[in-house]
Amino acid sequence: MNTPETTPRTTGVIICDHGSRRQASNDSLKEVAKLFAERFADDCDIVEPAHMELAMPDIAAAYGSCVERGANHIVILPFFLARGKHWTRDIPSLTSQAAAEFPGTTYQVAEPLGIDTLILDLLKKRLDADDQPTLASGEEDPRLKDTPATDKRIQCNTCPFQLDKETGVVTIKEGSGVVAAGIRH
Repeated sequence: MNTPETTPRTTGVIICDHGSRRQASNDSLKEVAKLFAERFADDCDIVEPAHMELAMPDIAAAYGSCVERGANHIVILPFFLARGKHWTRDIPSLTSQAAAEFPGTTYQVAEPLGIDTLILDLLKKRLDADDQPTLASGEEDPRLKDTPATDKRIQCNTCPFQLDKETGVVTIKEGSGVVAAGIRH
């Protein structure tokens, strides 16, 4: 009889990001997982993307997919830069809940990307790349070719501020609950 101590370890990898309401952002993680699986195929043949929240597949679905593909040890690779509450609390909690559905499996949550010379090199590469599109100007994005400059600034749906397109002035959204100059908005 195989027990966790005697069963050969088959590792599944879950690359986990925050998740977004924007499908294009979520699709980027699928591409990262695909490229990771291709690049490290000799070491990691079971690789799944997961979003911590806001999108599917979530951690539970990715964990289940890894197990269905034969993994009995799951490594969560957070696609996060820093050690925030998602890494210290949310991802471990969601992974623990997922693991509870699959007795006999084990898991570990790796460190986020963090401060690494590879990240610094990538930042410098972005700085030196004159041909890279920028979000500030929108000039490189063909979808924004005929869009006025003030409309290229995306209105944030989650913060209490808004851009007045006519004046270019940033103001506090009505009903946001923010107090400024003694006035509750």
